[in-house]
Order: sequence, then structure tokens, then C-alpha cells
Amino acid sequence: MKTKERKSTPNAKRRVKHGYTITVLLSVLLLAPTGTKAQTWRWPMAGHKAGENILSQPNSYIDKEFNCCDLFIGGEEGDVVLSPVDGKIIYVSINYHPSLDYVIGGRCDPDMTWDENIAQFVKSNSNCDPQYVSGELSIRLANGQKIHLSGLNGKMRLIEGQIISAGDTIGRLAWAYKGLHKPSLNVSSSTHLDVSSDPLSPFGLKSNFHLDMEEREDPVSVEKVRDDLIVLEKAVLELYPSLNERMSNEAFHDSMEALRQWVREPVPQMDMEPLARFLHLLHDSHIARLPDRFNKKEFDFYVPVLHYLFCDDTLRVLGAGKGYEKYQGKAITSIDGISGCDYAALAKKYVSLYDHNVESVMEEMVFLSPYAHFMNRGATKESKSHVVFTDGEEAEIPFTHYPVKFDYTTFPYHNIVKWGTTNLQMHPDSIYTTRQLNDSTAYLGIKTFDISKTKLDQLLLWIGENKSANMIIDMRNNYGGDPEILNKLLACFAQQPMNRQKGSHLYVKKQGNFETLRYSDNHNREEILFPDYTQVEGKDGYYSYDSTKTSYCIMPDSNHQYTGRVYVLTNSKSISCATLFPSVLVRNRRGVSVGRETGSAYHYITALETAQIVLPNIQRTIAIPMVKIVFDTTVCDRTPWGRGLLPDYELPLTYKELTMGDDGETDLMLEYALQLIADGKYLSAEDPFAEADASPKASRWWIWALGAICIAAIGFSFIKFYHKGRHKKE
Repeated sequence: MKTKERKSTPNAKRRVKHGYTITVLLSVLLLAPTGTKAQTWRWPMAGHKAGENILSQPNSYIDKEFNCCDLFIGGEEGDVVLSPVDGKIIYVSINYHPSLDYVIGGRCDPDMTWDENIAQFVKSNSNCDPQYVSGELSIRLANGQKIHLSGLNGKMRLIEGQIISAGDTIGRLAWAYKGLHKPSLNVSSSTHLDVSSDPLSPFGLKSNFHLDMEEREDPVSVEKVRDDLIVLEKAVLELYPSLNERMSNEAFHDSMEALRQWVREPVPQMDMEPLARFLHLLHDSHIARLPDRFNKKEFDFYVPVLHYLFCDDTLRVLGAGKGYEKYQGKAITSIDGISGCDYAALAKKYVSLYDHNVESVMEEMVFLSPYAHFMNRGATKESKSHVVFTDGEEAEIPFTHYPVKFDYTTFPYHNIVKWGTTNLQMHPDSIYTTRQLNDSTAYLGIKTFDISKTKLDQLLLWIGENKSANMIIDMRNNYGGDPEILNKLLACFAQQPMNRQKGSHLYVKKQGNFETLRYSDNHNREEILFPDYTQVEGKDGYYSYDSTKTSYCIMPDSNHQYTGRVYVLTNSKSISCATLFPSVLVRNRRGVSVGRETGSAYHYITALETAQIVLPNIQRTIAIPMVKIVFDTTVCDRTPWGRGLLPDYELPLTYKELTMGDDGETDLMLEYALQLIADGKYLSAEDPFAEADASPKASRWWIWALGAICIAAIGFSFIKFYHKGRHKKE
């Protein structure tokens, strides 16, 4: 099988994969075959009605990836898939999609079945995750329109040129796309000129499909921005279940009102500082602004020609624009009279994506330039900053139009990039990496918990067969994933039930009928999203005690058991499941954490189900998580309230670590863990949770009181019996 790769950006997909200019679109209307009645397409999933189990549709998001043109339908693996149309098969291929806009694939051997072609493809493409390799079929209708279906496997043999009818079986349901993490069929369509067309309306379904990138008001008026902030406030109050962990509803309202009053002039679309301020106010590792899906105009603001970096309480020049390269690497005392530390603090007020009182995110937020336009509002090409360097030199640093082409040649920039992608420096389609560091220590790096069954089985086998005395598990820069995968991995390290956590539960504000979901593009306000959640007497909201979501009790996996010591590396980008993984081990004294505080809070996170709220005026999408997941209610010195999981062995971030050591190649945190192993350092002698887990002293008084009552009752009975016997004698 000949393999080929195709790659395009989301916008290019509209133009290159299926799109042309408006002139071509008009040509389609003028030149398309006429006199042929359009088919009403048959739903491709056997036994199901049109519209059932849609996982994603055009102009929506799959996680944070924009899906412009495709319809994804879910089902059970192996379900029968039918041809939706009458037509001729024009292309039969095997494909793998690392992303929505990147495909690796090639034509099928016509003498082989789907399964045989898939096996051959996997054999010759070792970097593709076999779980998500599937067959794709393209059919041309009588009017020239084309339909493309991928996510197929099975024993069928289909060939190009074959005539097919609606309702004919074309294969079995496989896994079309790795971003969905479940069996799915991808349906897309195009005109006879390969211009992308609507895959929903031919099934008789309502559609939001459109090809052209939308235009929108720019700048946005004060009134409209304020109106959108009102929408955001209402959505948070109704949907977000963790608000009161940080502030009261009243305090949140006051903060939002202050933000609305702060908006006093029209806001450029490329600026949107009000949203940055909102995200910082309600900082949460799962609340995010989703990628923009509109036509983007040229940036229209000015920033300094120097790119600043902050680490070790020192502000440095990381990169410089043309003519100012000599300042690279120099440390700074002040900018416009503001000390380096205070200047960094100004930038950090725009940081979001961290939970509650987590501090490590601020510590590791070293690049300041992403916030330069917020910090220099109103700057022009005539603007300048007065910079004082620590060696005494002073300079007037001009501003330039954004974006800036920075020069990094005399600064270890690439080392810093390498540091920022630690644990991700593997093939982009690889989920984990394993290696033996020395005779006694194995290394396991996991970059996500979204792992296919095939890859997971391989990983579980590796863990179970590993006999090293120590294992270092790298959770740095891991943004989480599937809780069920998390639990299966944890079970490999459990030598007894890991269930010391207290008060684990899930909480939502309501079961459904959320009014503000009328602004959502992934839910509607009539939906009952949480039917299995129930009320608890005396409490607001609805609760679930599903231990698979809270990792409350992890039972040992006797088939894949690792019994050695476990050291987990964490940093501020160890989020969601990557926080829960070391938390379960630490809470149950089955491992230690090394490095820095996790980006998600230890006691709870807000995740699982997300509402994608589209602000009606500025047309930006904010993802608001709807489920509060309480992992443990234990508050003690080891797990202070509101913080992430703190490390057992802390390694504060230093400039030396940031630049990968003296040689530019050394992973200092990994070296630190190896030194801990060499020194025999592991679990503390005293259990830090022992006092918190002990029965409260008050309960002992109840025991004494109950004992006293029992003794009194026995004494009373004895006296009564004694008097009764004496009375009989008399």
C-alpha cells in the first residue's frame, strides 16, 4: 500500500480541501448538473434514526479543535454501517488522522478486505496509533455530489468503480478520530468541484454548516461588550459549580460589575482584554477561551522590541528585534521605574488556567511577551520604554507593530523551548515513552490519559513485567484525559485497595434545563445532562458517588502489578488526571511526588462536562466546566486547602533548570529524582495523614459516654433484679 500525507490548516481546509473563491462557488451553482432529483440520504448506522448519537457536527469544537466541515456519528464498535446513497464508489483508502486537518493514508489493495488493508497499513506505519486506523469510502452520486465516510473496518471487500445502493452494507464501525476517544463514523460531503458541502441537511437535519469564515463587528462597542459580560456572569452563576469555593455570588457579581464599568471604550477583536481579566478573575484549569473561528484581521497594537523572561526573581531579555540584539540575555533592574519583579507581577494578573490557590502556575509563567499588548495599552510607534539593566546601562527601547520577529541567536532560547516541552519530546502520535535509566530504575513518561485500548494494553503489560526496584513516572506537561484510563493505570500500582480519601463525590448545580445553554453550541437548554445525579437532604444541587470518576477506591490489578518504589514528576502543567494520579499514590502512601505543585487543585477540580458558551456580540467561545469532582476533603499540613498537590520533594524552578543545565541537555528534575533514589529517600518516616485519618477526639467522648450508659444500664438491671428476687423471698 502506498502511503501519503496531507496537511492543511483549519482555514485552508475550507479553501484547499473543499474550497474555492466566491467565483468558483457561483460556478458551482451555474455548472452543476441539473434535472437530477437530489437524494434524501439514509442514516448510515443500521437500526438507528437520522440524528441519533451525533458526537460532533460542522462549526463546533472537538475538545479545543475546531471542526469546520465534518459530521461524526457514534455507536458500538462493530455496528453495521450502511451506504447512505445510491452511487458509484470512486475512492477506497485506509487513513489515520493525527488531527482533523492532517491525514496519513493510501489506496486500498482491491483484492483485500478492510481488515487486511488496515493490518498492512499498520505494519508499514508504526507511528500511527492502530486503534484509530480505519477505512474510508468515497461515493459519487448521479448529480456529481460526493459523500466520504471513514471509520470503517470488517471483512468486506469494496473496489473503485463498484455501483452501490442506499442501504447496502459497507463495513463495520471502527474508530474514525483519536480526538473523540470512542467508536465513530466520519461523514463529510463535497460538490462535483470538491467544494465542501453540508453533510447534515441531506439527512433532513438542521445544520449550522457554512463555508465562509464569518465577519464580525470590530471593534465591539462598549454596550455590546458589557452585555456579553452579563451573559458570562449569568452562565457562571447557573453552570459553574465551584464558584463558592472562592467567592460568594455577591462578590462575583461585584467583580463582574467592576469589570463592566472598566470597559469605557470600544474593544478591538484582537485585544479582548475584558475576557483575559474575566479568565483571571475566575481562574480554573478547565475554564478556557476556545480557539477563534472567525476571519482574523491584522494585529493593530504596538509592543516593545524586547521579549522579556522572568525567573529566579530576575527579569531578563530573552529575544530582541532587529538592531537591539546586543541586549539579549541581559538582566533588568527596572522598566519605566517599575522593578523587574513588579513588572512581572503586572503580566501575571492576566494568567488563568490554574485552580483555586495554586501558586506553581505563576512560578512557571516565565514568558511575559504574550501579555505585552495588555500591559502597554495605547502604545504607538512613537512609544518608548526606559530600561535600566543590572550592569548600570540604561536604554530607550522603542515599540514596534505586533507581531515582532525576535532574534534569539545569542540566548539559549532553544534550550528553554526544550524545557517547556519536557515529556512531550516524542513522536507527536506517541502517548507514552518507556526506557531503562539504570539497572534499578525504569522511566515512564505519559503525556496524556487519552490512550487507545491497543496502546493501553501494551502499557499495562510493560508495567506488569517491569521488575525494576524504582520507577520514575513523568506527569509534567500532561493536561489529563480519561478518568477510566487513569484508574486502570493506578490499579497497576495498588498493592491493596487505595481508598484513604474522604468525602469523594460529584456535584452539579442542576440536572438539566439550564437557561444559559441557549448560548451554547454543544448543548441545548432542554437537555437533561445529569439524570443520574440525585438531591441530598439539606443540601443544594445534585450529587453522584460514582467512584470511577473520583478515583475513590482503586483496587489492585493482579495481572499487571508493579511492586517497586514510585516517584512521580509533576509541574504546574500537570493538570486534571495528571494531578489525580500522583494524588492517589501520595494519599495512600504508595508513592512520592517530586518537583513542583500541580496546576489543578488537590481537593477538587471542575471538569467532565463542559458548556461551550458563545458570547452573542463578540462571538468568542468560553468553555465552562459543569461538574465539581471532589477527590478528598482531608485538609492538613500535607494537603492545605485550595492548593495543588504539593511535592514531597520540591525542586523550585531555577534559571539553570530552565536552560537545561550547563550543557543545555540536562533534565534537572529527572536528575534530582535519580539522586533521591541514590540517597535512598522515599516515603517519610511519619505518615502525614495519620492524625487527619485518626478518629476525632470528640468521638472518643461519645465512646466513653456510651460505655458509661451501658454500665449504668447493667447496674440498674442488676439492682432491679436483686430487689425483685428479694421481694419474692419475702
